[in-house]
Amino acid sequence: MLFSNLHSFSFQHIIWARELTEKRLLIFFEFPDWVPQDCESFFASIASKEGFEIDRDVLDVLQEGCSRLIQLKGWANGRDVTKIWSESKSLRAQRVYDHPEVAKKITVDDINTAVNNITQSRIGKLSDCDPNIDPLALLDGLFRMDDIKAKLQMLQRTWVVSKREGDGTPDLGHFVFTGSPGESNFLIEIPCICFIHL
Repeated sequence: MLFSNLHSFSFQHIIWARELTEKRLLIFFEFPDWVPQDCESFFASIASKEGFEIDRDVLDVLQEGCSRLIQLKGWANGRDVTKIWSESKSLRAQRVYDHPEVAKKITVDDINTAVNNITQSRIGKLSDCDPNIDPLALLDGLFRMDDIKAKLQMLQRTWVVSKREGDGTPDLGHFVFTGSPGESNFLIEIPCICFIHL
């Protein structure tokens, strides 16, 4: 979750309102986000019911993709996995239209493209996220950015090392941007999104 353009005063009001609500209400039902293994189980269940064969490498790609999607705004558990399934079937239809398959299969390319399409639609085109350009360079023209750039660089390096060492996509948690609203807040969001996307 990413909060942007919040004054410290406003954010304290959010915390205060939650505390007040928790004191007045006695029973809470919290529906947690699925983990990638939940996504795999649901996807495999749908595929089995529809008579599709799903290889292990396809499910591995699904898990990696869902681990990215879960961290984006708008994640909806089963609804998003169903979107991935529908998109995968549409891509398969294009692939097998002129070359029918004996057994119905979803391939790695099908699932990878489906996940990337949904990720792209969720976070936008990200034309600013050129892999050959340092996202932190966007902050060079702003004042008093040293501490923020240091935190962003730590985030970037944690992300890169985790993926390089085969640990998968790290859990980034939540981001809260406080202070006076302005262009700086938006420009800081871009590197954060780029780290997730690249």
